Amino acid sequence: MKYKICVAVPIKTDNLNSNKQLIESVLDKSPDLIEFRFDYINDVNLVTHSFLKESVSIIPPKIPKIFTFRKKQEGGQYNLSKNERLDVLRRLIEVKPDYLDIEINSEPEILQTLIDLAYDNNVKLIFSYHDFEKSITYEQIAEMLIRFDEKLKNELSIDLNKIKESIFKIILTARVFDDNINVLNICKKLSRQDKKFVCFAMGEVGILARILCVKFGSSWTYGSLEEKTAPGQINIEKIREIHQLIFDN
Repeated sequence: MKYKICVAVPIKTDNLNSNKQLIESVLDKSPDLIEFRFDYINDVNLVTHSFLKESVSIIPPKIPKIFTFRKKQEGGQYNLSKNERLDVLRRLIEVKPDYLDIEINSEPEILQTLIDLAYDNNVKLIFSYHDFEKSITYEQIAEMLIRFDEKLKNELSIDLNKIKESIFKIILTARVFDDNINVLNICKKLSRQDKKFVCFAMGEVGILARILCVKFGSSWTYGSLEEKTAPGQINIEKIREIHQLIFDN
């Protein structure tokens, strides 16, 4: 079985030739998905409809595209107001990527607007949670997901059927080796729920969980081409080589 690897691509400029070279280099490695990190852009005003369409135009339709504009508190570089951030995220959806990645703790207005807009545009959502300090327990994660569903249903009056194809992305930080075991156990338990998820650990100590998470139910893992977009991220070719050594008989 071939396990999926998503390559995260930091988009820093609106120079089409530069971005095209970068994306073609990624395509040469045959990724299963490509994530565009638009929060790396050198000027947020460059994130226009035409720029977004040009950025993804050379990617074959068979490769799913994830658009991300990470908020400052979860690894992005821009500290935008709620309305400024919503405007950017709305533009990302309107270009109709396969997925839009947004933070699970986004403001209620942003969640409500984007869930409806994504549903209308046939864009799946990835609801992300990042802990850059530690690894938490499965019980804490399960409680967080329950609270999130209740918030959408009871506070925002959102039909949960609108997010039934969504991915829940739970990214923790490994401080000691045993955190890898905790994360893999979390993956195993989450796989028994009726939710699609991505879960692994950041940091050099968490590389084991980053590589093996897909074996325990994570929909995919993340790798890099050259520049890392998260602590402990490793090259797609290295991940694939290890997967072949471990999983191919």
